[in-house]
Amino acid sequence: QVAGIAVALDRQEKGQGELSAIGELQKQFGLQTVAIASLDDLIRFLADDEEKLKKVQNYKKQYGV
Repeated sequence: QVAGIAVALDRQEKGQGELSAIGELQKQFGLQTVAIASLDDLIRFLADDEEKLKKVQNYKKQYGV
């Protein structure tokens, strides 16, 4: 029996409804989810690399919650 889900990077993507994709998994299957890092963590890490930061921010704007 599955007890939970471990995710390396929570991309914080939109789900089908009001919740994030991970939020929908948690609600639908009743599972705990733990992420090592989030998209927001990655954005903070890339703060000194303007080109990569812009690409990640654009991704979040298009797909993120």
